[in-house]
Amino acid sequence: MTDSSDPQDLDARERALFAGLARESAPDAASTEALVTALRREGFLRAGARRRTRWLLPLAAALALFAAGALVGNRFATRHSLERALARTDLTVADRVFLLQRAGSAYVTAAHGYADATAHADSAAVEVANQVLLGAAHAVVKSKLNSTLSSNLMNVLQAADAKPRNPILWY
Repeated sequence: MTDSSDPQDLDARERALFAGLARESAPDAASTEALVTALRREGFLRAGARRRTRWLLPLAAALALFAAGALVGNRFATRHSLERALARTDLTVADRVFLLQRAGSAYVTAAHGYADATAHADSAAVEVANQVLLGAAHAVVKSKLNSTLSSNLMNVLQAADAKPRNPILWY
């Protein structure tokens, strides 16, 4: 006789009796209450709704802050855009000079981007640049801002226009 019993030594009736035994038993009410109290004290049994909504308030605040920033940024960009400034009629002379500088810088940036994007010199783009510079020189002469510079620029541009150009044959 040994202390350890081998399940193979059991007959069919004993196996059926062992299979019929309950594998668990219900705890009594006092031990259940003690377990629930201990779990609550450790923070495992908090209200589920509070735990799920704890992150909703910071998320809503972040979304509201993002939306407000986008709205303010859009309004600022629209209010201070070059197109809106060109349409204004209440600008001072100093503001007009600054606007002319902004528009010229935008034109130069666009022309540079176009030149970088094309593999060859575009005759239409060269003609547009020539006419813009000629128009700017006329505007400077007309407003008498600096007649020497603008008249020299106009002379150079008109001399370039007066040169006979070689005809281009298109096939």
